[in-house]
Amino acid sequence: MAGPRIGFVIGDDGFWRHRLLSAKQEFHRLKGILLPDVYALPFLLGSRCTFIRNGEPIAPSAFDLIFSELNGSDQQLEYLSTLVAATAPPVAVIPGPPEIISARLTDHKLRLVRRILLDAPFVLAYSDTIAAFCDGLIGQARSRVIPWPFDYDATRRLAGPATDDRATIRVVLNVPLRFDSFARNYPLVLKAALIDALAALPPDARQRFTFSAFVYEDQDAVAFARTGFADGLAVTLEPRRSFGSFVRFLGESSAVVNLTSTSVLGRVTFLAAALDKPGIFTANSEINQQLYPGSLVPLLAPSALREALTGLLAGLAAGDVPTRFMPDVAAARRLGDFNHNAIAFARLFAALPARRDEP
Repeated sequence: MAGPRIGFVIGDDGFWRHRLLSAKQEFHRLKGILLPDVYALPFLLGSRCTFIRNGEPIAPSAFDLIFSELNGSDQQLEYLSTLVAATAPPVAVIPGPPEIISARLTDHKLRLVRRILLDAPFVLAYSDTIAAFCDGLIGQARSRVIPWPFDYDATRRLAGPATDDRATIRVVLNVPLRFDSFARNYPLVLKAALIDALAALPPDARQRFTFSAFVYEDQDAVAFARTGFADGLAVTLEPRRSFGSFVRFLGESSAVVNLTSTSVLGRVTFLAAALDKPGIFTANSEINQQLYPGSLVPLLAPSALREALTGLLAGLAAGDVPTRFMPDVAAARRLGDFNHNAIAFARLFAALPARRDEP
């Protein structure tokens, strides 16, 4: 039986944003690649989705279910509030990190967010932290913590066979580097700890290390050059990659260091764990806590970061990485059990009417 007809509000009324997002999802679908982003949630219900532009009229019978993130402009929230008030089709709201929602609030937005969280049939949180924040904002327990469309086996297939040990040790740093805004991850604090960790190595071992970094915003690319982040370090600013290319790139890397300042989901952490890569991560994500319990650091704790980097780089250089930096493989398999996640996700919508296909 076909899955429910799902619409997904993209929070943008731009024609090209709508077309590019649709093309991106279709491109990866044709290649058999499932992106583990919010737009993949319909696949857990056996469905594809139709992307809906902000303000687009929707007939009550057009969809069985509508998904929407909870963020954006006044216009996006007003549109989402209208959809929720219409009651048909039912709306499932997916809040993002509390830091993002909170940074954008005005009195008007706060009223809209509270109304949406109170009235939406489904409030779907990807972590207990998100659920507690949203429920606390309205004084009611309405959020349901959901599995994410991770796929452990598909990730490993996409990466390809593990590469042999190489003379060069490549460490991926902060995906992405953020020099400003509420999502900043303080790259120069990372650099200070990294310089000290490298200095503790013998010169011949030090020369084997290279570092790869990514930026996704123009202002961060400018800041990368302006701040001199790469000065004195063998850092390559990598081009932005497609998902498949990025997974293969991680598979060919030696370790991952990913520090974030917001309560993010932890997609990079999952990819690293699925590919059995040692790493260091911040403790502000529940997925990070599950997958790398031995190598978590606070974001702004230079001493802890220096100690962790010193141990990780020494282990990489010696070819004997301490187990504290390795992922919990059982947890990665559990989080990436796509079939189990799909069954658990579908249970949340068991009360939806069965789909009635057109004759």
